[in-house]
Amino acid sequence: MAFQPKSISAKRNRKERDARRGRLGEGRYNGLVKELARVIRLAFEAGATGSLWGLEGPLRAGIRSDLCLQGWTWETADLVTRDVLADAFRLAGARMRPTWNEGQPEWVIHEGLLIERTRCARCHKPLPEGRPKFCSDLCSNNYHSRIADFKEADEDRAIKMATRLI
Repeated sequence: MAFQPKSISAKRNRKERDARRGRLGEGRYNGLVKELARVIRLAFEAGATGSLWGLEGPLRAGIRSDLCLQGWTWETADLVTRDVLADAFRLAGARMRPTWNEGQPEWVIHEGLLIERTRCARCHKPLPEGRPKFCSDLCSNNYHSRIADFKEADEDRAIKMATRLI
């Protein structure tokens, strides 16, 4: 692919985004953004989520699902949903997206905090005596390998990896 100035690339990306948005309809798009921003802010202020980003996964899945049920392709529905949520989070005041690590349950487990596990963190089988987190080396290696793959993945690859888990 030939080199293109940043402005041309940005303009093409903006046109593609606007085309997707146009399919949703400007009024419907803007109304959806405002309503989502209100819900995001309300959930955060009520303490239902730990951050403004706390509902991102369920909202993205729900909106994408609704669009697919209306006849949209999965990919187009996902792209539009991503744009809608980006605008909604911006409107709700969410500035800095947490890192992937900060979004994991393990992030809030501080060193020295004792957690009694009874099941393997990967396969959920009962833990054998003397195994604190995984039932076997196989589960441990697989778990850590998948976490490393997720950390190294770009957004599109991470989405594909996550949807294979469902």
